[in-house]
Amino acid sequence: MRFHAIVFSLILISLPLSAKKRQQIPDSLRTLSFEINGVPFTMQRVEGGSFIMGATSDQYDPDTYTDKPAHLVFLSPFYIATTEVTNQLWKAIMPDRETLSPSGYPNNPISYVNWHDCQEFVRRLDSITGLPFRLPTEAEWEYAARGGEKSKAFRFAGDNCADSVGWTYSNSGNWTHPVACKHPNELGLYDMCGNVAEWCQDIYGAYTLSTKPDPQGADTGSCRVVRGSNYAECIANSHISVRHWHKPETATSYIGFRVALTLPDEPMKQVIPEEPALTKNIRIKGRKLHFSLVPSEQPYYISDEISVALWQKIRLQEPPDNNHGSAIGMSWQERLQFAEECSRIVQQPLSVASVEKTDTALQMGVIAPPARKKHERSARAIHRSRKTREKLSPWTELVGVKLSLPDDPILLEFQGNANKKRPLRLILRVK
Repeated sequence: MRFHAIVFSLILISLPLSAKKRQQIPDSLRTLSFEINGVPFTMQRVEGGSFIMGATSDQYDPDTYTDKPAHLVFLSPFYIATTEVTNQLWKAIMPDRETLSPSGYPNNPISYVNWHDCQEFVRRLDSITGLPFRLPTEAEWEYAARGGEKSKAFRFAGDNCADSVGWTYSNSGNWTHPVACKHPNELGLYDMCGNVAEWCQDIYGAYTLSTKPDPQGADTGSCRVVRGSNYAECIANSHISVRHWHKPETATSYIGFRVALTLPDEPMKQVIPEEPALTKNIRIKGRKLHFSLVPSEQPYYISDEISVALWQKIRLQEPPDNNHGSAIGMSWQERLQFAEECSRIVQQPLSVASVEKTDTALQMGVIAPPARKKHERSARAIHRSRKTREKLSPWTELVGVKLSLPDDPILLEFQGNANKKRPLRLILRVK
């Protein structure tokens, strides 16, 4: 077999390691080009960095649950193939391994390969090139699909319109298409959403808020991660954060793969910052206040609900009555003064949790929603009651009875006193 690749060994040796300052990557290392038996393929460099993985605001779907909670992830630099492995590349490396994927379409992505087949493919690719090829981890796949450090927060890999960047049920004709026919994403990667789904290296497991740098998936499990939508998937299930899993022995028409690579003696190892703690406890005048990390685009800590006892201790300057219920009924100005006083006491930048930040923490599952009391009514029930009474009013007024209408919950949201009923929480910025 013939093999041609960019010569980078001398470059790697000549570049010194730096832990404090990122050096300029030579253009020759941004894209690696290979050719095996006349079949070319390219690998795109993805700079290391941090990102929020999972159900971020641009990806959030209330009907999906496997991509929650969203969580902060740190990754080192790596390379990933710009396209899925094609039929012709498979044949060049695995001539003795026939699959059910139609061989008459050389530029279509390979399919009908299971996870073990992919491992054999990268093993042979290693022996040919002398480089440690592998499948991407799930975190690497999602970071690359989002566009890495160049991300524009698209819902799909390269655009907010799925049809412009991928082959799905709406435009595929229910079959695969040649790779790189749609628009690429910000990194120049094709078909990350659509055509075929892709095997990842990881064992499938539920997300948690706690992750290590360069996460490798669950420690145990019987299924492997499959990411990206496919030609038979509806657009509603084709956004980047959607997760799938299959037994590693599974081989279907809609699953293929692409390869990844970390260069030996990587010259630009990014210094991964220390991961912020998931929780913090702050003592305020002898009382412990618990904070939880909210891994949003700009991470922050949010406290438990402020108790009546702590409110009395700080604001009223009187001995608390040990009431551990949530303090409510304060004006916005009183809440601001409480946060300022707490900041002065603990010498840390505390602020009042806004409605937006509280709702983000609720959406990500960091804090639990308040329990609805039996006598409280939902907005839908109140509106239904209003409509019923409005219809009955002309008739009841004929007999001298006037029905009172319940308060409109939407209007109440715009009244200044509405927020008095919300429990008070504090925010602590992540340093």
